[in-house]
Amino acid sequence: MVWLLISISRDRPGLLNDITGMIRSRNLNIRNIVGNSYAILIEVDGEVSNELMNAIAGVDGVNTVNVLDLPFTVLGFVQENFMRALVFYVMERDPELIERLGYEYGKELMRFMLSSMKDFRDALYSSLRILTALGVIALVNVQFMPGRTVISIARSFDDDIGMPMTKGIIRGLFETLGNVRRNVKIEKRDFYRDIIIT
Repeated sequence: MVWLLISISRDRPGLLNDITGMIRSRNLNIRNIVGNSYAILIEVDGEVSNELMNAIAGVDGVNTVNVLDLPFTVLGFVQENFMRALVFYVMERDPELIERLGYEYGKELMRFMLSSMKDFRDALYSSLRILTALGVIALVNVQFMPGRTVISIARSFDDDIGMPMTKGIIRGLFETLGNVRRNVKIEKRDFYRDIIIT
């Protein structure tokens, strides 16, 4: 079993049907689908060919398609609501703990991704797209510049409490490779947030 990570450039009626139709036409079993209007994760039984990936990439509204040969389970509805309640509970008692938990989660996610990908940028981009498919963030863009990286997001699941967990996750993704402490700053724009890592 593998996961297809599909980045969406334009949501439209029938998009998911067109994508799953491509998979079904190759006689592959779809075991799981999770995502939103920004990114979709589809768990598939069977071998995913380059031809299938190219066919899905050619669907109107699809930006990119990647295969993740990594075993993981999808966060369920009950677990997601439980985690949200936990975040609000902890924010009342120890706000720094939420950022620390996000940090540890980000480090573990990046370690997991780097176990099969050697390039940090590829692992970072895939991690951000997985977080998007799971509804943690909604990735818009990543810009790598000398001395800093800017991650633009449309929203995060913890927007309403100041994004402490998101900030921690981003710091954890970047600090996996060494002991260099990164500065993470969030700037709010009209329609999105820039997370600036230096």
